[in-house]
Amino acid sequence: MISFLFILLFSNSSESSEIVEYRGNKILFKVDSSLVCIYGEAEAEYGKLHVWADTLHYYLEDKFLDARGEVRFNDGSNIILAKRMTYDVEKKIGTAYKAKTEVENGWFYGEKIRYFEGKILKINNGYYTTCELDPPHYWFYSPNMRVNIGKDLVAEPVVLLVRKIPLFVIPLYFQSLKKERSSGLITPSFGSSSHAGNYIEDIGWYQILSPYADVTLSMDYYTQRGTKSHIDGRWKLFPYGDGTLCGSYIDERETNKKRWSLNLNNRSKLPGDINVNFYSDVASDNEYFSDYETGEVEKLIKDLSYGGNVSLRLFGTGIYGVVDYRENVSTGILRKKWPSINVTFPRINFGMIHLRGSSKYIRDETEHWGAGINGSADMAFNLLVFDLNTEFSSKGDYYERENVFIKHWSSSFTIKTRLYGLSLFPLGPISKFRHIMTPSVSFRYAPEPDSFEVTSLPGFSRPSGRKSLGISLNNLFQCKIGEKKHDFASLSLSSSYQPKTDRFSAISISGNFWIGKLFKQTYSTSYDLYKEKLGNKYVTTKFGYGASFEGKPLNINLSHRVNFTQDKKIQQADVGVGMHVTPGWKVNLGTHYDFEERKITSSRLGLTRDLHCWELTMSFNTFGENWDYNIKLQIKNLQEVKLERSTIRTLLP
Repeated sequence: MISFLFILLFSNSSESSEIVEYRGNKILFKVDSSLVCIYGEAEAEYGKLHVWADTLHYYLEDKFLDARGEVRFNDGSNIILAKRMTYDVEKKIGTAYKAKTEVENGWFYGEKIRYFEGKILKINNGYYTTCELDPPHYWFYSPNMRVNIGKDLVAEPVVLLVRKIPLFVIPLYFQSLKKERSSGLITPSFGSSSHAGNYIEDIGWYQILSPYADVTLSMDYYTQRGTKSHIDGRWKLFPYGDGTLCGSYIDERETNKKRWSLNLNNRSKLPGDINVNFYSDVASDNEYFSDYETGEVEKLIKDLSYGGNVSLRLFGTGIYGVVDYRENVSTGILRKKWPSINVTFPRINFGMIHLRGSSKYIRDETEHWGAGINGSADMAFNLLVFDLNTEFSSKGDYYERENVFIKHWSSSFTIKTRLYGLSLFPLGPISKFRHIMTPSVSFRYAPEPDSFEVTSLPGFSRPSGRKSLGISLNNLFQCKIGEKKHDFASLSLSSSYQPKTDRFSAISISGNFWIGKLFKQTYSTSYDLYKEKLGNKYVTTKFGYGASFEGKPLNINLSHRVNFTQDKKIQQADVGVGMHVTPGWKVNLGTHYDFEERKITSSRLGLTRDLHCWELTMSFNTFGENWDYNIKLQIKNLQEVKLERSTIRTLLP
């Protein structure tokens, strides 16, 4: 039977008191030595402090606790497991022997762990691991560790051991344990490339400027090209800005070129519903970005650009202004909006009639400008079983270069309805079939404009005359299984009649057929009524299957695309398979087959090995005559600890 003992402990000043509660199968109180001995399922509570052990000795005068056996120590925020632990109740200092404590993503072990006020752990001959097994598959060993709980970890030196085999050692290790952002050193990466040689990237410092802003200063060292410096910043300062800054600079050793880049984005939301954005994406040359991409890449031709935009609403009127500069240094092509302004007027409703209006202005790279105004009125209503819609629009555009003002208008009228059909009999598990048919007829008219010669401007369309009668028929096929409705097929037909040529356009035909998520087929073509033949035909078929066999998932994806042109057939297929061949091995296969070339043009093979607390991934990719592979071994819960091909590339082909 468990006994209970409550002892009132008084401080030296007798101004405060604390209650210590003990429990155990047997409690012995030695009056002469002021010692309480608790045996068998021993337990003690002191405020937030809670200790379980096989045996507990508590020295009343010294307020000192000695726990032995299977010890479990909990101070409300930290748990320590040990074979023995001593604890000074007043000083809140304890020492645990052959101890273990859990932190985020892992555990600390130590021959001796000193515990200071629930904030600091000093660990002698200890190790850290994210593997929960005993013994673990791997661990980081250090004779001296200092853990400032919730803040940082310092250890010197540190040795990584896998299966008790030491792999590498570093003289000093520091890591932040803060859950929130914190300033500190950045972990660099190593590798090599054909154009820059061996390199060390991301040697630098991350600095928090405020809760809403930070900056990273770093450098990369390349054996062939020299040292490149970086600055990366982020800020979120409402309402003044939410943005990023990325800049870099290098004075290349081989070419003696000074190369740089600057990418800047900022979004501001100011009072009065005013949005202001500006951006910059510029560099010394177009190939700067691709030259320093990791891995082998083709040269990327990238436009250099900068500009900004402002949007606001004023009494219901929307105003959007843009300045934009884009230049391709290699080709010399320049595009500018300097500026572009669009104004959208408030929508006005008169019953079923809706009025809209807008205006625009743009000046391009030639320093010439244009302005325009647009207006429209539309009305939509129902008449019996028909949906009717009519619209009238007009516009006027002025071209400053030619000093020409062009006016034009257009109108349209559309009528459509829906027809429903239900089957009279079931078919197997299908209780009903439903066919929804939506016929539509539209008429569009725009007069022929006066002849004119103008240079096109972005956002300005050249008016043209039009008289046409459009006809379309959309079909949707559904079935009902149980209480659920399923779409399984669709078919759309459309054409238009041109009175000017007295001809119908080719009938556009498109459709889909699908069975849930398992199978889908899409097809499209056109039919010329006068030549009485089909145009190009496109058929895409996709099949996807997912299942689990004895707890091992299997996913299969097949796709087939075929294009029937007038003189040839272009046919391609893709196959993708993902499966667990064993509980630890996962395989991903993918291939692309070109039927015209009668060969596989690209393929990929990925292998993933679950190594409990580690993960090994291997990939091999081919594209034409080119190939590439990668190998990466990393700790699952410490993904910054990894070994991959780029790190040891100089040793691999």
